[in-house]
Amino acid sequence: MDEHQQRGVAGTPGEERRQQQPSKQPRWRNWRDLPGAMICIAASVLCLGLCVVVLVRTSELHSRIVSLEQRQRDAQLSAWTLSLEQVEPVILGRLDQILEEGRRSLERHSVELRSM
Repeated sequence: MDEHQQRGVAGTPGEERRQQQPSKQPRWRNWRDLPGAMICIAASVLCLGLCVVVLVRTSELHSRIVSLEQRQRDAQLSAWTLSLEQVEPVILGRLDQILEEGRRSLERHSVELRSM
């Protein structure tokens, strides 16, 4: 006994051997048995995955906004630009109006000239 006490070893030599042998049970049977580093790595991977998902969704939304703005600009431009079929009647109507005003003006002048 004195020999064991001098070395600072408590217990019998048989107990000492049992403590040094690795146990045959799995090291981590539930998540609480995992080392803290593994938990941190798993949390980091999950956060990284979440960031990638947010990045993809943000880029999709950005592209949708750009396409909607482009459609709105195109609609505004098409409202101002008229096709030939739409412009021709407007021009011909205005031309007829100008010619009619000129004919009336000539008739008035010719009546005034005859009366003189």
